[in-house]
This record gives sequence, C-alpha cells and structure tokens, in this order.
Amino acid sequence: MRILYVSRETPLAPAGGIATYLEYMVPAMEAAGHEVFLFSWTEADRPARPLRHAPFRADRVHIEAVDPREVWRICPVPAHNLFLSTWLSDRIAEKVRDWDIDVVEATDFLAPCLTAFQAMQARRGAADRLFVTYNHGLIEDFYEADQLSLTAAARHNNLCERQQLRGSDLVIAPSHAAAARLSSYGISDRVEVIREPYVFRSDAAAPWPGLRDEIQYMGRLALSKGIDKLIYLANLMQDVHPLRQIRLVGRVIDTPFRQSDMRAYVRARLRPELRDAVFFSDYLPREKALDLLEPGAICPQLGSAETFSYACVESIDAGLLPVVRDGTPMAEFFPEDMLHHLLDPRMRSVRGMQQQMERMLAEAGEISGRVRAHCRETLDPARIAENMGRCYDRTLEEKRGRRLYGAPRRPATRGDVTVLIPAYNPDAEFMETVDSLAWQKGGPPRVLICDDGSPEASRPWFDYARALLPECRVVQQPNGGLLAARNTLAEACETELALFLDTDDVLAPDLLEHLLEAWNSHPARPDAILPQRRNFGESAELVLNHLLGDHLHLLENDYRMTALIPTRLLREIGFDATRRNGEGDDWAFWLEFTARGLTGALLPEQGFLYRFRKGSMSWPWSQGQNAGSRQMVRDAALEMCRNDPQQAMTLARALYVAGVSR
Repeated sequence: MRILYVSRETPLAPAGGIATYLEYMVPAMEAAGHEVFLFSWTEADRPARPLRHAPFRADRVHIEAVDPREVWRICPVPAHNLFLSTWLSDRIAEKVRDWDIDVVEATDFLAPCLTAFQAMQARRGAADRLFVTYNHGLIEDFYEADQLSLTAAARHNNLCERQQLRGSDLVIAPSHAAAARLSSYGISDRVEVIREPYVFRSDAAAPWPGLRDEIQYMGRLALSKGIDKLIYLANLMQDVHPLRQIRLVGRVIDTPFRQSDMRAYVRARLRPELRDAVFFSDYLPREKALDLLEPGAICPQLGSAETFSYACVESIDAGLLPVVRDGTPMAEFFPEDMLHHLLDPRMRSVRGMQQQMERMLAEAGEISGRVRAHCRETLDPARIAENMGRCYDRTLEEKRGRRLYGAPRRPATRGDVTVLIPAYNPDAEFMETVDSLAWQKGGPPRVLICDDGSPEASRPWFDYARALLPECRVVQQPNGGLLAARNTLAEACETELALFLDTDDVLAPDLLEHLLEAWNSHPARPDAILPQRRNFGESAELVLNHLLGDHLHLLENDYRMTALIPTRLLREIGFDATRRNGEGDDWAFWLEFTARGLTGALLPEQGFLYRFRKGSMSWPWSQGQNAGSRQMVRDAALEMCRNDPQQAMTLARALYVAGVSR
C-alpha cells in the first residue's frame, strides 16, 4: 500500500507531537511492507532544503514553498486554513497522481487537505483512493481549554478542521477520549481508535529508584495543558507529601486573565512555602528537555484538550509517576486494574484527593512499573502499524467495493436536471443568465421559468430565453413572491434533479457538467452538491466556506439555493411563502435540510457567480429582515433538536461560540 502523509509538522523540522508521531509511525509502516511518502510545506521567506529526509526517502518527499502574501492576493479569504488548503489542493492531487497513492493521511491540524479531499471526492475515480484524517487535535479544543475568545478568522480556521474530518472516508482517533470528543461535534461515523506509536528508551527491567519529593512537568505551560490544576494538586499535596521542588519545563503561554503573566500567575496561586520552590525552564529542544526528567519524580498531566500526550508517555518512559484525571486521553495509559488511581475529572474533594494521593504515593513503584509495561505493549510501533495497515486495507476495499457508503446510485445525465428560475420583472441582466446556460459545456440544459406576475413589458426577456434555450418552459402565476415561485417550480419540475438560479446570476460554462460528475462519483452519495460562490457586481468576494452540518451554520450562512438537489427534497422541505421581505429563507432551507439528517458535499469550484448589489440577499439586512431571519433559524434549530435530541450539543456549541466571539 502506498501512503501519503500530509502535514506541516514533520521529523524533517521537528516541532511537536505530530512530528513525533511520524518519526515512529513511518519506519513502522515501512517495516510492515508499505511505501510511505510525504507532502509538506513551508511558509518561510527563504525556504531551505532539509539537511536530512529521514525517516522518509528523499525521492518520496515533496515540500511546497508557500508565499502567504501571494496566496492571499489570489485567494483573499479571512481563514488562513481555508486559503492555504485551497492553494495546496491541486499540488496535493498532482502528487497523489504522480506517486499513485492508495491512502492519503492528513493531520486535522491546519486542515491542509480540506479542499483536496473535497475536490478528489467529487471527481471520477474517487472510490479508488482512501482519504483519511488523523485526529491529532482540534485548535478549537485548545481555544476552549485556554479560555480564549474567538476572532472571525479563528472561527473559520476551526471550521476548516472539523469539515476536513467530516469529508474524510476514515478518521483515526488515538484515544477513546478523543473519539468521544469528536462525537460531541457530530463526527462519529467511520471513526476508528488506533493508538499513537512510541519507541521506549528505558530498560524494561530498570529498578524503581524511589519516590522523589518533587513535581516535574514537561509540556506547554498553558491552561489547556492543566497548569492551573497542577497548582491545585501541588497545594493539597503539601500536607501529605511536602515538596522540595516543582520544575516546569516548556514554553510559557500567558493567561487570558487579569494576571496575564504565567510565571506570576503560578507563583501567586501556590502556597507561600512553595513559591520559591518552583522553577521554570521555558522551551528546550526535546532531547534536552528529556534529559531533565528525574526518575521517581511526580508527573501530573492534567490537561483538557489533548487527544494523546507524548509528554506523558515520555515521562512514564523516564520512570516518573504519572498523575492523571479520569476521562482524559492520559487515563488510557493505565491498565484496567489500575484505573482506581485516576483522579476525579473535576478534582472536587480536597480531602478525597489527598487520601488518593497518599495511597498512590505508597504504591508509586508498582504503579510506575505497571503503567510503563502497559504502554510498552500497547504503543509498540509494530503493533500500531499492523492495526493501521489492516484498518486501511479493509476500509479501502470497502470503498472500492462501494460498501463503505452503500451501493452506487443510478448515474444521472443532463436530461435528469432542470434549472429552475423564479422571475419577476427581469431586466437586461437576465440575458447574461440565459447566455451562461446556453453556453454550458455539452449544450443548454432543460430550463423551467416561473413568471411571478411580471408586467407585460417583461415579455421580451422571456422570449429571449425561449429563443436561446431549446428546452425552456415558462409557467405563469399571479405575483406571490420569490418563495411562492420556488414552490411552484418544484411542483412543476419533471426531472429527478433540479438547480435554482436567479435572473441576475451566472453559471461558469462547465459547472453543470462538474456538478453532475460530483453527483455520480462522490462515494458518500450526498443529498446535494453545492458549488462555491464568487460574488460580482458591487463586490467581488470569494465565498469558499462549507458550513453544512456544523454548529457554526446556526450563527451564519454562506449558501444560496443554487445547488444540485433532488426535486423531491425541494417539494418536501419547501419554502414559507408568507415570507415576503427577503428574510434568510436560504439559511432556513439548508438548516432544515441538515435537521432531516441529509448531507451535502461541496464542489470546490467557483462556478456560481452571484451578483452582489443593493437589495440582494447578501446586502446588510434591515431590522425586520434580521428579526425574521432569526425566527426562521430558531424554528429550524428547534426542529433539529426534535428530530435528534443529540443535536442539542450542536446548539450548545453554537451558543458558546456566539458568546466568546469578538
């Protein structure tokens, strides 16, 4: 099997747990008989060639030089992850073809394969390759654990990571705690738990050196890594096991509180007799940091956002005594018969924790040795590589056999699609809309127009459509508004699939062909294919976000009704024709679409050109439009929770994000 790893963090330029994962995983996968490749990138002004390529072969490494300023000029969207993944998409696809890759494994960090996965899943041959995301950790989880507010750019960067996971054929979680967290985002289908590998350095028979009266912690000094909890633990331990020293090794991160300096924050909250016993070593290269670990020291790893923790494993390897909370990934380093040594997740009882620490310290040697032996067995790289290879082979076989997502549906043709156009008093801009349909690659499509009570002066524009579009039909009705016209079109449509288009918007010449290809080829068999949008007219933004199925969609909307969708769904969901003032009907439609358990895939091509001008839906809303739109969103959210009570978590996440955004 030929496997392409896509990550910015690599052993070629070590930085963090992802590089450590690849350092151990790549040799193990090669030893298991797989061929491994690397796609990485650098945003340095003057990218330097790596001094070494190990553990990869030099001819199987591609490092893309990215100039963020140039990328921004070409793809100006607020989210760094989005413009970066858009820029990398064609380059990743090119290497996948050149190297004839079977499996692409990307990290969720920075979502580098978001657009590449969307594009490759929407093309012919999508079933030939497996697209995988390894859940090394969502940035959003660290924002929450560090209690940081969200900028608009951060919100969308976080969205990209979640949507890459949703667009993957398979998600690997390195712990059951990580899988449970993914489930809280509604990401639970096709998630497999496979541990991260680790090569132990210590002698398995090394004797226990005895308990030391000191705490040693290695990792970032941040709230998300549990520094506030470490302080709490040290204070209550002082009564049962007085500490001589507290050594904190790692990069110091300021707090979001009034006392922002982390060193001052730590000292101010420690008991007075411990304040002079705390030492900060700041960031050190990994090898130097590991050299500071003292066997027998107490090692609290109490963070809230990890999916795995190499810092904890390395401390276990060095002979330290791990102290962890139940429900965290670090708890899974303990064998089942020692789970009673895990701390209460909320650390509620001071006296109860003191008693538990007394018992744990009394058995420190046995605990340290048993945990180390358990990790040595469960994290063995050969074992991990075997599990991973079997998982990939099974899932890829299922995808190629169309069992991963179910049997393929009947291929749709152009004759199965009707373009639906609600029209009221169109003007000369309608000619551009008609022209864009007439010039579609493969010939003009079937078109159905609803004349929503237009005055007689508009007749020439309808005649123009009939003249250029051989299969064009016009139905007439008294003026009922846009949504009534949409309902009429859905009722009158005679084909299996439909696509709405307004009288001032334009389609790129190959959009219908590519939408059909995505409909026929996408292995997930989505219920709609949505194209990306480019505004034109009084604004020229790219609209690349894909919000469907995410809690962020309850807070904002980037969709219009121009999407390839089964006609029956348009009829079943329908539109509230009493809404006549430009409320967020598109927003409400797509929320109800997902509330029914339906899925939509994004076609990452800017083939839908939306005319942005005063009076259009994208124009800032009036007070009444805003209130009406929020009512529709509220009703859609209620329906979502009625259909699936688990969606209450989606609503709760949306409320949290709304509260911390700035």
